[in-house]
Amino acid sequence: MFESLLSKRGLILQKIAEELLFIEMNDRIPSVGKFSEKFNVGRGTVQTALKYLEKSGCIKLEARGHLGTFLRMKEIPQLFKYCGAERLTGVMPLPYSKKYEGLASGLTSEFEKNHLNLSIAFMRGAKLRLEEVSKGRYDFALVSKFSAAEAVKQDPQLSIALSFGKNSYVSKHAIFFSDKGKNEINNGMKVGIDNFSTDQKILLNAEVNKKEVEFVELNYMHLLQHLRAKTIDATIWNIDEVDCEMYHTRPLTSEIAKKEEAKIGEAVCVIRKENIKTEFILQHLVLNEITKIQALVEKGVFIPKY
Repeated sequence: MFESLLSKRGLILQKIAEELLFIEMNDRIPSVGKFSEKFNVGRGTVQTALKYLEKSGCIKLEARGHLGTFLRMKEIPQLFKYCGAERLTGVMPLPYSKKYEGLASGLTSEFEKNHLNLSIAFMRGAKLRLEEVSKGRYDFALVSKFSAAEAVKQDPQLSIALSFGKNSYVSKHAIFFSDKGKNEINNGMKVGIDNFSTDQKILLNAEVNKKEVEFVELNYMHLLQHLRAKTIDATIWNIDEVDCEMYHTRPLTSEIAKKEEAKIGEAVCVIRKENIKTEFILQHLVLNEITKIQALVEKGVFIPKY
């Protein structure tokens, strides 16, 4: 594969493939001289790389004399491979719901269609996932639109690259109580909270408001177990796939919580702004195909694959 993509000639091929990825069809490409100057290599190396990409079926060029050379065709999945973006890494919430499994399956399917590999890690807490992207350990993190917006305010190097639409992250939240006689959060209650979950934290703070409660720091995945064990009196959880007959629940009452929940319900992918290849790949995916698979997984007619 052009010797090795790790060799000097291979790295030049990778850089030129990346340049061509962002050039629109029928636009003029930089001259061999400009490529040579930009990458500090000989003209022959640039010409060889362009010919290799043409021979591989990645691109089709048309030379028009003094007018320059124009890009007449590009095979985006092939260019992905040659520009060093053949594998991306993403980090998502723990797949405890079919909604999350559906998103993971939809993303995996779309990557496969583009002959790309996707490695998915699962991690609790939007805050932790976003920190890992900021550090460069993952190409993107899947979080709620609300968590993403809060993170971008704090860290300008992050940006939202792809949004999946209404109720793609969670459907709805509710207040869960250990005592069936309770209908609201009152003074003196022990309230389970996961401070790494930006979404749950904002909803709980809105519901508690100025009441004097004891917040008990817990892993989000263990909250309902603690509720059943009565080690906490109340918490907030999303109702996706929860058997509400097993729990005493009440709708959110705070107007602030209700307003923010709309943004919490939408899933988005967050990247580092400088990671333009990941942004291009994510925006090249067919969003409707991802959400279609998510819906099929939720209905139980598509076996999750990720």
